[in-house]
Amino acid sequence: MKFCLSHKKYLLAGIYIICVIFTCFNARFYHTPLAKICSVSEMETMSREGTRGAEEHYYTQKITARILNGAYKGKEITLSNEYTSSQVQTQKYHKGDTVLLNGSKDRPGKTIRSVKRDIYLVVLVGGLIILLIYITRKQGGYTIVSVILNTLIFAYGFQLLGDGKNILRICNVIALLFSLTTLICLNGIHRKTWAAVLSTLCVLFLIMMLFDFSIHRYGDLDYSNLEYLGSMSNSADIFWTDIMLTGLGAIMDVTVTISAATGEIVRKNPSVSIRKLIHSGREIGYDIMGTMINVLLFVLVSGMIPMFILKMNNEIRFITLVRYHIPYDICRFLIESIGIVLAIPVSVLIASIIMKIPSLKRSGK
Repeated sequence: MKFCLSHKKYLLAGIYIICVIFTCFNARFYHTPLAKICSVSEMETMSREGTRGAEEHYYTQKITARILNGAYKGKEITLSNEYTSSQVQTQKYHKGDTVLLNGSKDRPGKTIRSVKRDIYLVVLVGGLIILLIYITRKQGGYTIVSVILNTLIFAYGFQLLGDGKNILRICNVIALLFSLTTLICLNGIHRKTWAAVLSTLCVLFLIMMLFDFSIHRYGDLDYSNLEYLGSMSNSADIFWTDIMLTGLGAIMDVTVTISAATGEIVRKNPSVSIRKLIHSGREIGYDIMGTMINVLLFVLVSGMIPMFILKMNNEIRFITLVRYHIPYDICRFLIESIGIVLAIPVSVLIASIIMKIPSLKRSGK
C-alpha cells in the first residue's frame, strides 16, 4: 500500500515536470509569432514631470530576438520598445524573455504584444496541485474538483449574463450551486454537509435582507465605481451580487467549521446534550470569528489600494474618497462582518439539531 502511494506521488511529480518542460518548448503550437530576446540595449530619451510632481523617465529599447515559430523560425529580428520608469502602461523587457509579437506566423511584426506567461501559470497551478495532493492526499483531490466545478459554474453564469439574462437571478443560482458543490465535494453527502449548506443559505438570506433594508431605509449607495461601464439600469443589482458572492466564502468557512466540529463532538460522545453541544459550538465560533472579520478587512483594503492611488494621483483628496467613493465598501464590510457573527448562532443551532436527531430517535425508541 505504501509502495503504491509512493509510486503515485512519483508519477504525479513526473507528470508535473513533463508539463513544465512541454510549456517551455510549445512555441510550434502557437498561432501567434513568438520570439526569444537575445540582447537588449536601451537609452533614456526624455524625462518630464508626472502627476503630483514625480519625475517620469522615458526609455527606448533596441531588442534583438530570435523567432521561435512560423516560416521565419530561427531568424533574428530587431524590435523596438518604449517604456516609462513607472511602467504603468508600458513594460520593460529583459534578455531571455519569450515574447508574443504582432502579425502572423508567416509575417511576424516588429512590435511586441506581451510576454509569454503560460510557463508561470503552469508552474503555479501545478505546484498548487502537487502540494494539495502531497499534503492533504484524497481531500486535496476533492478540493481541486470543487474548484474546477465552481469555475465552470462561474463561467457559464457569466456567459448567460453576456446574453442579457438578469444578473441577480444568475447570482442567486450561482451562490446556491457554489454552496452545494463546495460542501458536497469536500464533506460528502453527510448530515454535517446539509447542516453547513442550510446554515450558509440562512445566514446569506439574513444579511441580504439586512442590506436590502439598509438601502431602502437610509437611501441608495454611491455608484461612482461603475462610472466606466456607461449607462446601466441595474447598478443596485451589481452591488447586491457583489455582497452576496463576497460574503459567501467567509460565511461558508464559519458554518463548515462549526458543523464539522459539532459532528465530531456527537461522534465521540453521542450522549452529549444539545445545550452542551450548543455551548461547545459557540466557543469554536468565537475562536474563528475575529480572524475571519480581519480577513474581510484585509481583502477590502487590498482591493481599494489601486483605485485610491489612481484617484489621488488625479488630485482627488483622501477625505473626498472617504466621503463619496467608499461608502459601499464600508457597507459591504459591515454587512459581511455581521454575517460572520450571525453564522455562529445560526450554524450552532442548526448543526446541533441535525446532528442530534438520530441519537434522539434512538433514545426515544
